[in-house]
Amino acid sequence: MPVPPLDEQRRILKKLADLTAQCNTWRDQLDKKAKLSSLLASVVVSNLTGVDFEKPEEAIVKAPPTELIAPLRSGTLPSVKDQAPLATMLARQNGEMSAGALFQAWGTAKGIDAFYAQLKTEVAHGWITEPPVAEVRAKPVEIAGA
Repeated sequence: MPVPPLDEQRRILKKLADLTAQCNTWRDQLDKKAKLSSLLASVVVSNLTGVDFEKPEEAIVKAPPTELIAPLRSGTLPSVKDQAPLATMLARQNGEMSAGALFQAWGTAKGIDAFYAQLKTEVAHGWITEPPVAEVRAKPVEIAGA
């Protein structure tokens, strides 16, 4: 098997050492960028949710409670024969309630899916007007002992 001359072997080893050093540099840069992207993701999630992933589980701060605000209003009055329990409840409350309050009054045991199916039916018949786009707001914090 032919072997290159000693000078050629040294040039090959020097080139190999240079390429290995460059690969190590790139690996270090890649590790730094991976750590930076992980920290960035943690900060973004932390800011959006209020959960700090760097702290122990017992020190995690929960996101503030929020509520969905979507007022529901009566539309045309259903006849006595119509199956419109939600519109009937709205009529008893001067024609307006929040979606959450109406769900609570309707009965949470029936489930949210059944509530929204009934609401969709009553909106389609015009017994309840199409609700505006809902907004989310932070619930007021109750102070202990106040």
